[in-house]
Amino acid sequence: MTAIRPLHLLIAVLFAMTARADTDSDTDLKKIMQDLQSDSALVVQGLLMDDFDTVADAAARIANHPRIPPEQVALIAAELGAQMPAFKQFDTLVHNLALSIGAAAQEGDSNSIAANYTRMLDGCLACHASYKQRVSEVLNPD
Repeated sequence: MTAIRPLHLLIAVLFAMTARADTDSDTDLKKIMQDLQSDSALVVQGLLMDDFDTVADAAARIANHPRIPPEQVALIAAELGAQMPAFKQFDTLVHNLALSIGAAAQEGDSNSIAANYTRMLDGCLACHASYKQRVSEVLNPD
């Protein structure tokens, strides 16, 4: 079984661009990230408890998180410029791996869940290392 790195369990904060669900008027990138963190923790909890329904539900919410509001997307795009496609690729990676986690949960495949979860969090951490500070500063200039 692939080990889940402790750092991943603590960080589990996803940084994403666009998503597959509609934007909620009360949603902003910070709220999206907080919800993704909670759902990431639920994936681990479900995995450790052999609760594949919890894993599948949390993975579906990760894969289908709300979209970043257009005004925030515009600010991020202005800041990142030509790096915007690379930023978006991290969201696509997380989306696809969350779908894989959900499919593995449907099959009760703990090894696949753990492996894909680790890959997903590697993507989150790489995105954070590359973009978190810049995006945070442009969205919260205070």
